[in-house]
Amino acid sequence: MSDTKRERIITALLLRASTITTANGYNVNMGANVFRAIPKIDPARLPACVVYPLIETVDRIGSGKCLCTMPIRVDCLVLVGSTNPSILAEKMLGDIRKAFMGTPVASLLIEEMAYTSGGTSDYSKEDSVLVVANFTVKYFTAIKDPYT
Repeated sequence: MSDTKRERIITALLLRASTITTANGYNVNMGANVFRAIPKIDPARLPACVVYPLIETVDRIGSGKCLCTMPIRVDCLVLVGSTNPSILAEKMLGDIRKAFMGTPVASLLIEEMAYTSGGTSDYSKEDSVLVVANFTVKYFTAIKDPYT
């Protein structure tokens, strides 16, 4: 059987995270290692992005359709090096937002995608910085069929 529409969207988002490299014109090389919902990343695997599909809500609308609203959290973790962690974090957040919002992601699958929050609140690690970006993805399915 094929993947659900939600699964196809998640796969597209993972692929989008992998494009966040300096070779693709971004400021920070974060897409070298992309993981799905893995909370602990070995420091030897940095830089890395982790995509977390979260609990969605569903609204029934006319014509036998559901509007699904799926929160997505993207965590990106890189080694600091000689760059000020705050400056690095702002570049990272900009890159994440550009990657996920700059060009339609899976435009045939997604009705709407919005950036809802992001940044970092912890500069306590001496060797790395973590930036979190939150998005909301809206998409339609048939009421009785999550595959269409």
